[in-house]
Amino acid sequence: MLRNNEDDTSFLERARQKLYARTASIPEEHADLSPAGNRSLPHAWQEDPLPMVRHRGRRKVRIATLFLSVSVIFFLGAAAVAGYFIYFGGDTVSINRIDIKMQGPTTIAGGDTLPLSLAIVNRNPAELQNVSLEVDFPPGTRSASDVSQPYTNYVKQIGTLASGGTAMESVKAVLFGSVGQNLTIPVIITFGIAGSSATFVKKTSYVVSVASTPLSVSVDTLAETTSGAPLTLTLTVRANANVPLDNVVLAGALPFGFSVTNSSVPMTGTSFLLGTMAPGASKTITLTGVLTGQDQAQSTFHFTVGTASSPGDSTIAIPYMTQDALVTITAPFISTVLAVNGDSSGSATLAPNATQSVTVSYTNTLSTTVSNPVVTIALSGTAVDYNSVQTTNGFYDSSAHTITFSNATDPSLGSLAPGATAVGSFSFNTVPASASVLSPVVTFTTSVSGTRVGQSNVPEQVTASAAETLKVTTAVASAQSVLYTTGPFANTGPVPPVVGQPTTYTIRLSAQDAGAPIAGGTMTLSLPVYVTYLNKTSGSGSLSYDNASRTVTWDAGDIPQGTTAVAYFQVSVLPSTTQKGTAPALTSGGTFSGYDRFAGVQVSASAEPPTTAMNDGMPANQGGAVQ
Repeated sequence: MLRNNEDDTSFLERARQKLYARTASIPEEHADLSPAGNRSLPHAWQEDPLPMVRHRGRRKVRIATLFLSVSVIFFLGAAAVAGYFIYFGGDTVSINRIDIKMQGPTTIAGGDTLPLSLAIVNRNPAELQNVSLEVDFPPGTRSASDVSQPYTNYVKQIGTLASGGTAMESVKAVLFGSVGQNLTIPVIITFGIAGSSATFVKKTSYVVSVASTPLSVSVDTLAETTSGAPLTLTLTVRANANVPLDNVVLAGALPFGFSVTNSSVPMTGTSFLLGTMAPGASKTITLTGVLTGQDQAQSTFHFTVGTASSPGDSTIAIPYMTQDALVTITAPFISTVLAVNGDSSGSATLAPNATQSVTVSYTNTLSTTVSNPVVTIALSGTAVDYNSVQTTNGFYDSSAHTITFSNATDPSLGSLAPGATAVGSFSFNTVPASASVLSPVVTFTTSVSGTRVGQSNVPEQVTASAAETLKVTTAVASAQSVLYTTGPFANTGPVPPVVGQPTTYTIRLSAQDAGAPIAGGTMTLSLPVYVTYLNKTSGSGSLSYDNASRTVTWDAGDIPQGTTAVAYFQVSVLPSTTQKGTAPALTSGGTFSGYDRFAGVQVSASAEPPTTAMNDGMPANQGGAVQ
């Protein structure tokens, strides 16, 4: 803004003074507001324009943008070049170009051997050096060559693997686990490359599912009991694996209110140490105690079977199966005891195709009389011949399969005084063993009702019930016969036998299973002094002879349901003069025994001893007596 050189008063101030002056003044002469050479002068209150600053700012923005663009282009180019060399070019090695192909079963039974085949393929353009394979196994894995030895991992130094080359490896291990458990098997490949000290690692894994458990446990007990009454639990542990299992432990979690009074196997705390169990072996534990609690209270018994890490250890390291038993406490007014063939334990087994005698005794446990007591037993199960039921003091309803004892069938049952006991009885037949009946059982469901005088001095109806299931064993038949003209061996010598001359015979052994599968079937028999074992055998299983005891043992093994196992061995007979005119026996007979997989008990059968008269297809006039 222009100002007077001699007076620094602003133009506005002078204008204000002139406006308010009392007298007029002569207008001043002013210089030209636009001196030559300066056409535009700003006012004093205007800001100086900064056109050059804005021009410089725009130029800086353009330079930064250009620099950033060049940097991004450079980075992308470098990444593309690096990716090309990693995946496509040169001698660069990538773990992504190493394939590990595995073949094996996806499911396996616990205790069985897992065969695993591995193929390592190198798709890199360079060879791999110092290649090493490591396969890690879950805890509890055993060696396939020696199941007594733990097997934690498999390590193999493969060495060099050329470009495009494949290395094949086969691994076997015995795996254990609970049913439905998925076992993960890590597989690790380590290697190096030429010109580098670095170690590269390729990892993958193989998953196999456990379809069955190597150890199983079953719990048999009453569904209902009264407070303070003895309660028995039958625990059965079975080894289903194909190899022996060490350090087997059955751990129990017993409910509150249960006090153990007796155990058939010593307890360590609440566990049972069962040691080593062979394939197919089973162990039964009877646990008896007293359960106390309120009416309608439910108590759960929890049992887990598995193996411990060391002998004497009661802690399960690898659990295989858990079984629960639920028991309800009831307040009975009439206690009942059911006895089958005189056995009231509730764990008896029944024979097939046989008559079963049943008695039921019921006692009034109240301090008052129970009138019109009614006891009903319902029969059910696949092993009952319902047309064979007979009763003396009850009524059998063939349509409902129930036997009822009441004052209608027995006038003495009009009432039960406090502490009084009444008894009912009936009988029935079990059906013959058959391969078509997979689970032959008989179930007795006992229901009791009556009327008592309640605390309010008015009649009230009271009821109670209990169920009991018994298993029916299989039927096994054993036989021995003599062959001469048939069989797997050629026989020689005179028939009938002659004193002083040897005659050879073939002894045929057979065991027929009509019902449930049999495990561990064996037959033992002995040979008389005049019979010689010739060590020629054939058929299923294996035969062995003990010369000291003159005992022949036939290990028939497992016999499937409804099948027959047969074995043969050859003997030589040298008759004596004292045997002339007789048909001497060739064996002492024998006994076959095996384990009924369903009923959980041993079954047996005897065989008659064969004689020289029991030859096959010989003419009748030759007979069998020693000549």
